Amino acid sequence: MTNGVDATRFFQLEKDSALMKQYGLDGKFVAGYVGTHGMAHHLETILQAVALAQSKSDDFRFILLGNGARKAALMNLASEMGLTNLIFIDSVPKDEVARYWSLLDVSIIHLKKMELFTTVIPSKLFECMAMGIPVLHGVEGESAEIVEANGAGLLFEPENADDLYHKLVILKNDSIRYEQIKEKALVASKKYDRKALALEFLELLK
Repeated sequence: MTNGVDATRFFQLEKDSALMKQYGLDGKFVAGYVGTHGMAHHLETILQAVALAQSKSDDFRFILLGNGARKAALMNLASEMGLTNLIFIDSVPKDEVARYWSLLDVSIIHLKKMELFTTVIPSKLFECMAMGIPVLHGVEGESAEIVEANGAGLLFEPENADDLYHKLVILKNDSIRYEQIKEKALVASKKYDRKALALEFLELLK
């Protein structure tokens, strides 16, 4: 049994117009990471991809939402790198999280390239699927198999900023593929609804 998603809180939404205006995201392809800014997440990889995107085009905007032990260091690094297409947002109340997810065209999920993390399945993966947000998945192992089996996004090598940027460009430029991934994510999310998983577990117990 895997983790799942509370489908009463996370479902497909239109982009929140007030937040789009607040952060100047209209007309931009928005990629983001939502979660802990910790040692294990190695978000420096995302900053490197942000720098690549900034050097190529003004079409992208990036969001890092959350807090953690590396947050201050990441903000300092972003300033040193001159990243103007990246927005840091502090953690928000649980009932506000879906509004911020709605801003994203693509969700980035990332952990360090370590064998330890090959058995980790980030719960945010299921939230993205339920909201119809394609994922760029930089975690090896079981969670990557879920993404691939369900067609819910594209995989990139952990800690490889070039690969992350390349896959980001694919999703931006190939609208047909993007919509196919979005639809597959929404369909697959039904299997990971916590109510459905609870019923399945009950049957196993019986």
